Amino acid sequence: MDPVGPASLRVLIEQDINKLILPSGIPNTVDELKLAVKDAFHLSDEFSLQYMDLEFNDFFTLAATNQIQHKDTIKVIYPAPILLTLCCEESDMINASMSALLDETNSLAAIPHPTHTSSPHASTSYSDLTPPSSQDTVMHSTQSGQEKLLWPKDFPIPTFSPEVERALQNAMDRYRKEGTFMDFSQIEKQLKEKLAQAIHIYTVYPTGAQITAVAAALVQQYPCLKEPGSWSGLYGWHNRLRNKMGDYRRRLSKFGCPEVAVNSLKNKKPEDRKSAKNIKKPRKAEVNYLPPFPVGENEESLEKEREELLNEVKKRDNAIVIKQKMSKTFSLRRNEIVQQSPSVAHIKERWPALFNCVNVNEEFGRITTLNLETKFMKMLDLYTPKLVDLFCSKGGSIGHALQQTMSCIQQDSCIDKTRVVVLRALIQYLGEKPEDLIEEYSCEETAQEDFRRHTMKICVTPSGLQNNVSIILEGWCWCEVT
Repeated sequence: MDPVGPASLRVLIEQDINKLILPSGIPNTVDELKLAVKDAFHLSDEFSLQYMDLEFNDFFTLAATNQIQHKDTIKVIYPAPILLTLCCEESDMINASMSALLDETNSLAAIPHPTHTSSPHASTSYSDLTPPSSQDTVMHSTQSGQEKLLWPKDFPIPTFSPEVERALQNAMDRYRKEGTFMDFSQIEKQLKEKLAQAIHIYTVYPTGAQITAVAAALVQQYPCLKEPGSWSGLYGWHNRLRNKMGDYRRRLSKFGCPEVAVNSLKNKKPEDRKSAKNIKKPRKAEVNYLPPFPVGENEESLEKEREELLNEVKKRDNAIVIKQKMSKTFSLRRNEIVQQSPSVAHIKERWPALFNCVNVNEEFGRITTLNLETKFMKMLDLYTPKLVDLFCSKGGSIGHALQQTMSCIQQDSCIDKTRVVVLRALIQYLGEKPEDLIEEYSCEETAQEDFRRHTMKICVTPSGLQNNVSIILEGWCWCEVT
């Protein structure tokens, strides 16, 4: 490497290929080289550099500039973005028991959990908190006889019938000895049926990625089932399982499965009566999307429970009874929301118990099996240090605004204030205005008059030493937190 003569480098920045000319030659330090790259290509975010090693024909981390020379290739590597993920903390226990559950029954038995009383206020300790609605989960499971689980990280292949298992073991023996693949035409129907039942435990509308995961798990456990003509051995199984799930849904619809029947043509509006139009299916993390009515119950009996619930919410210190009735009427409530898409005002009229923080947490737990408040606060606290570093490193006008927002936690870094500031700063970092979501008022009278013009808003009004926080949806105040 000539430190005096000019040099040029091939620079890879994501999908772009650029040329960097260094009139004074390659710098003596990596930091100087990074500065040259940043200035030449106007990079504002933090990054590291890798170089192409000719011996291994792969990129390695650049530790010193003597590892590169004139006309070499370097690559700009940005740090991995911060991702907030939701996962079920009990998934390991669920996955371990899935194979046995699939053999015994297609319905899920209740899973007992410790009890928990939710609090409408954020907590700074998580060790003594359990997922919400754990009693709810048991009650709803035993009542309906069906409850979906979160999609597992590794899909568990079920145990097939004895004759199918014997055929698979014989094929695996031949595969290990001779490397030959199995002609599975005679057992294909049984394989697809059992796999469809296993998928149904999690969802009746699997995505393409989920179907691929099932196919991958199948050929990983039984390599003899790979298809020689397929590059990965999965393509044929992906198509078979996708078509099988379509047939499986049609069968479920005939037997009145609400999650599938809601999409039948006769249950759609006249303008939506096309098979592929306005399909209603669970979104990500929605486990119990449209559960069936509890065993022995129908729409009329659950409607009576709802009317009794209207009287119960007027009583004081009645949280336990309200929780039980909300759990029992969950399927009726979901049926109304999914099929009719009512307004917030209509929901509040029929289900006033739903409009407080405790019952929102409970309802979220019934749908996703996750504790909304605990999970959100836990992940927010976990990522707060990285988010603060991200905000502090931001430049430009947004960076200046972020510094002003973050300045208040430098004097007072209590956990509640830090959470509020980080959420406000996150809105600014994404290029939005905090006041578009959070509105602060000087008096409650002004706030009440202003509520009706907002479609969605978080309104803060003063109230003594603490502030009142109101959630506004479609012009209605549906929840207040003191």
